[in-house]
Amino acid sequence: MTVRAADPSEARSIPWGPIGAIGTGLFGLGLAVGGYGAYVSLLIERGVAPDAAGFGMSLFLLGQLVAVVPADRLTRTKPVEWVAASGLALAGVGIALGGVLALEVTYLSRLLLGLGQGTAFVAGMKYVGLRTSGADTATAQGLLGALFTLGLAVGLAAGPVAVPAFGPVGPATAAAGVALVGGAVTSGLPPVGATARTTLRSYLEPFASAGGLALGLGNMATFGFLIVASTWYAEVLAGSPLPGTAVLVGFALATVLGRGIGGWLSREYGERATVAGTLFGLAVVLGGLAAAIAAESEPGIAVGLVLTGFGFGIPFGPLFSLAFSELADDPGVTLSGMLLVGNGGALAYPWLVGLLLAATESYAAGFAAMGLTVGIIWLCWMRSIGR
Repeated sequence: MTVRAADPSEARSIPWGPIGAIGTGLFGLGLAVGGYGAYVSLLIERGVAPDAAGFGMSLFLLGQLVAVVPADRLTRTKPVEWVAASGLALAGVGIALGGVLALEVTYLSRLLLGLGQGTAFVAGMKYVGLRTSGADTATAQGLLGALFTLGLAVGLAAGPVAVPAFGPVGPATAAAGVALVGGAVTSGLPPVGATARTTLRSYLEPFASAGGLALGLGNMATFGFLIVASTWYAEVLAGSPLPGTAVLVGFALATVLGRGIGGWLSREYGERATVAGTLFGLAVVLGGLAAAIAAESEPGIAVGLVLTGFGFGIPFGPLFSLAFSELADDPGVTLSGMLLVGNGGALAYPWLVGLLLAATESYAAGFAAMGLTVGIIWLCWMRSIGR
């Protein structure tokens, strides 16, 4: 993702200090997002309906949806580093509340986490963008994204082990502490220049075209559905004879490695072809996963879960690279718009998978719905952007 510096003459090389500060906070947020699946399992064990348990992550996506545009507009009038720090602090409070396993508190926790993450992500990306120029900008922002993804991967793999071992409070407190430390250090970063104000309409105008909409929906299929997966994969494996931790580690590694593979494929075959091919593959894999769940094929479930990690990870970088080159001239508008469409499109799916589980006593229908949705997004992509 590329947010260009406001004044290239003031831009410096990669700012490792800010990356470490903001990245620490985003890593803590990733731990909380990835670990939520273990809390969903606990809620269901305590008698909470699956759709009600999954609705917490729908509120997380809603929080991000609500936060991104106000956060970008705030960075145009207030210090960017303080906006990022405020987002990390708010998310840290939400994470800490997540240790209380009461449904209403869980909902509040996820909503605050979403509001904080949407704010911190937009402001953090803008901050390092304003401190760099050229290829250093893409590198710096890529590192921030990688740190969040790494946190998500660690939380997803460790959550089902850590929550039973230390109780719900321990992992939540640890993740909140990491986020708050990152926020505290971020608040003391040197100030950067402001960017020009813009209109509210400008955030959605790039997505009024078929190509812009396809790019936004592509973000729904990658980041949005990654959040859905992190909500339910631990519960899919709960009670299964499969080695749950090993499968979740495999999925987490595939997601992280997919980010690097996406860059290599883009250089070899182009960004459009990389996104198109991966979306098609992800639709097929999700459909195959649904079939494996219906057939109770343990090898098929394990392979399908891991392969979806590549499907979520590979197209993310090429997708945003295309968005920044083809949509709005203002990179803050493009970033906020992509997050608006991506989070908005995926909003109902954490709840929907739980609802279909309650109705059918199987995850097959929920993952089939996700696969069908990705297939439709792929068709939109081919019609409007192509290979």
